[in-house]
Amino acid sequence: MIRRLYAGTVLALGCVLPAAAVGQEAPPVDVGGLLRVGAHAQANSTHEPEGFRLFDARLRVGGQIGIVFDYYFQARYVADDDAFKLWDATATLPLIPEMELTFGLFKPLFGLEATQTRGALSFLERSQASTAIAPGRQLGMQGGGSALDGRLTYGAGMFNGNGRSVTNDGDNYMFASRVQFNSIGTVAFYDDLVVQAGASIGYSSDTSAPLGKGIVTGDPTAAPHITSDFAGDRAFWSADLRVTYRQWALTGEYLRAEYDLDATPGGGMPAETDAYGGYLELGYRAWGALEGVVRYDSFQPALGDDRDFIVFGMNVYPGYYARFSLQYASALNDSPSAPTLADGQFIFLAQVDF
Repeated sequence: MIRRLYAGTVLALGCVLPAAAVGQEAPPVDVGGLLRVGAHAQANSTHEPEGFRLFDARLRVGGQIGIVFDYYFQARYVADDDAFKLWDATATLPLIPEMELTFGLFKPLFGLEATQTRGALSFLERSQASTAIAPGRQLGMQGGGSALDGRLTYGAGMFNGNGRSVTNDGDNYMFASRVQFNSIGTVAFYDDLVVQAGASIGYSSDTSAPLGKGIVTGDPTAAPHITSDFAGDRAFWSADLRVTYRQWALTGEYLRAEYDLDATPGGGMPAETDAYGGYLELGYRAWGALEGVVRYDSFQPALGDDRDFIVFGMNVYPGYYARFSLQYASALNDSPSAPTLADGQFIFLAQVDF
């Protein structure tokens, strides 16, 4: 495994970095990674196996080639295949201070929580609605930037709509965009009241596209895990608001997707259906090293019952790059298990992100 990682990294760098002229200093390279390990337990052990886990292992390599473009690669270890796989590969061309173009394999600019890096999440996984509705990594291009001293950010892109696959089903495309306004900008202080609002919208026409976890658009007996081979049109949007003041943070986000299926899959599902949900999260961080978080997480899939959970979390930051977390989830209103949540679920997480 280590040899595969080493070989993949050397190959990636060899493809990106040009041979330096004699006596010329090579461009600097930024190397980083994410490691998340821990344990998982819950009252209903049939939902997901209990025990110790390797949640994430990633390696990141990035840099700049003169004033031409920036590059970024990320590889992720996939336990099911016992191999590292390419997760991101981008080239970004800065055009003007307010606009840049990004090409390659990356996550579209859609949603608030969906665009956060995994190491920065409050809990182990994103909310149900973000996981199910926001588009995952795609092949495509995107333009975006910022204005008003960083207070306004924006972006829009065109993608294959087939996830990380290099193919494009039926030569159709997916479009996604986002705009966000922050009252302070890129620099904030603990004493500042910061209000941030954002909105996203997307559309795709598909013949065999993968969807996020928990959206049921096929065989109802496979709920809640069926996520692939969607055929039809889908329109999705989100709105979010985040308010922070000193040690307090309040965040809310709502996401919705409308589906127009080419064929009715049976099981009582209509040809036109929708899925929607969101979360409301309150956090308090003391002394910069101890954080308590509580989240109400609700989602209505395209087929099946509502899934409502309340999730409690405690995060400890012993250093700039390290984190320890405890997480407990409780189902509300007799909600069934979700792909990432279950009643009585307990998670311990140890993380290094650099």
